[in-house]
Amino acid sequence: MIKLIILLGLAAMALATTDSYGNHGRVIANTTMQLLREAYNLGEDKNVVASPLSFMILLALFNSGAHQNEITRFLGGPHFESLYKNLSLTLSKQDAETLTVANKVYVASKYNLKESFTSAVQSFSCSEVDKLDFGNADAAAATINQWINEKTRGLIKNSIKSDTLSADILTALFNVIYVKGHWEKPFHPEFTRNKDFHISKDQVVQKPTMYKQEYLSYRESPELGARLLGLRYKETSLEMVIVLPNEIDGLPSVLEKAAEKGIIDGALEKLNEFKSHVIVELPKFEVRSSLDLNKIAPKLGLPNLFREPASGLVEGGSVILSKVFQDAFIKVDEKGTTAAAATAGQAGGISLLIVTYQDFKVDHPFLYIIKFEDKILFAGTYVH
Repeated sequence: MIKLIILLGLAAMALATTDSYGNHGRVIANTTMQLLREAYNLGEDKNVVASPLSFMILLALFNSGAHQNEITRFLGGPHFESLYKNLSLTLSKQDAETLTVANKVYVASKYNLKESFTSAVQSFSCSEVDKLDFGNADAAAATINQWINEKTRGLIKNSIKSDTLSADILTALFNVIYVKGHWEKPFHPEFTRNKDFHISKDQVVQKPTMYKQEYLSYRESPELGARLLGLRYKETSLEMVIVLPNEIDGLPSVLEKAAEKGIIDGALEKLNEFKSHVIVELPKFEVRSSLDLNKIAPKLGLPNLFREPASGLVEGGSVILSKVFQDAFIKVDEKGTTAAAATAGQAGGISLLIVTYQDFKVDHPFLYIIKFEDKILFAGTYVH
């Protein structure tokens, strides 16, 4: 008998490099933009935050038992398992107060995971396996939500509803990515003012907007039709990149271009080659998203994800994916992100140094990215 399996990816970022892009980073970057484009196009609310990496880690965990060719191709090829294991290991070594990655596998009480799959799960850093009675939906949901709440430091609560669980579920896999970064040079709250934000060419609203001057990674990208700005976090290897379309209504076009292979990772790789003195005006924002990946996955080259049975996970049965969804949250303020300082000219002796500043006013819909080294952890759009 084929039983059901549920996957849930959770991502929470709270904010209070000059890294070369490898093939793995490119796969993650391209998949991130493709998934974000589909989430943006499908969603009624165009404020979106997502962690495609969370979804990819979860699929890597699942496929270490399922061995499905379609997933292997999606994740970047036959060596995907070692790549995602190594990435999980690298992320797990970071300060847990700054960055947490956790995997959880719940298996129905009357079943056992295959020994080979159990070994595969345990080889992923920060992975746990527990038994759970899915037939007692209320208690099972409470147990899962308690784990999620703990791993996301209370940022994501009650993600699992009892009506999504049933006795037909054989196993459920969960991944959490949590980031709390502090700007390398914070915005000063006394400079935050309500300023115009153009939702569209015809609609303007007031948004609390932060201000600072700093020497930052900055470049113009004709390929994207946008300007890019890198804001460093105090925490090593974390950076936020703002992709600001040249036009007020340019976000859909930028998303389409960013989803094309090689465009976004090339733009990000070149960003740290250029630095400028920049005047930054950035709205404070907070976004919470719930993504139904059942609708998105087929558009990413995974048409059989919810059709193909997998016999390599549990003893005495095959499983088929029934549901994949993701809850994500981000908050950006003067201190940092739950996903950045002042620079001045100097005069000495009889010479005067005159500094020309780039004006980076984020006053219309934009794309944002949070990355660790060359791996994108979060990406999103802010429209209103």
